Amino acid sequence: MIKLTKLEKNYIVRIANPTKTALEDLIVPMSDLNDKAKLAQYTIDTYDLGELNNVKTTVSKHILNFTCLDDNKLLHVTGYIEED
Repeated sequence: MIKLTKLEKNYIVRIANPTKTALEDLIVPMSDLNDKAKLAQYTIDTYDLGELNNVKTTVSKHILNFTCLDDNKLLHVTGYIEED
């Protein structure tokens, strides 16, 4: 099992400090910590965030960082990946 903690989302807009919204921690019934695309898709499906746009793979292994499209707006989501 994998636990996603400190999940935050914010819409990518043209303001200096966009408002971040915290999401509940999430338990994912997977065991592959390296498949960030599946973790991102599971998060999107759970919180109904639209469709996956891009997963950032150049961050640390314990960070989940992706963007998705929600009503033609880009949404940025970040969080920590922990092995449960």
